[in-house]
Amino acid sequence: MTRTSLTQRLALLGASGALAAGGALLPTSAFAAPAPQVAAVQAAPDHQAHPVGTTTTTRIETQTVKRTLSDGRVKVTTTKTVTKTTRNHHGQVVKKTITKTVTTRILPAPDDD
Repeated sequence: MTRTSLTQRLALLGASGALAAGGALLPTSAFAAPAPQVAAVQAAPDHQAHPVGTTTTTRIETQTVKRTLSDGRVKVTTTKTVTKTTRNHHGQVVKKTITKTVTTRILPAPDDD
């Protein structure tokens, strides 16, 4: 009969405990994959092909014009147009808002030394 020392028994107990703890944590962290969303897609009713509520779309257009003045300065005019369109579930325009902002800056003449 072979006798094991206390140190060997404690080392064996610690190793087996570490393996058991690692085995318990391994499936929850390393192999965790996102759940497939197939069931949610299949559960959606077919009659909701059209949007349910209103939708709002925003379109932004920016135009910059640079013009050199007679005294050498540069006039920069920036025009920003924001168009917001709200449509109902039938696709008809319910509300349309157009905001136009014009910004003018005059820059000093460039130094050509």
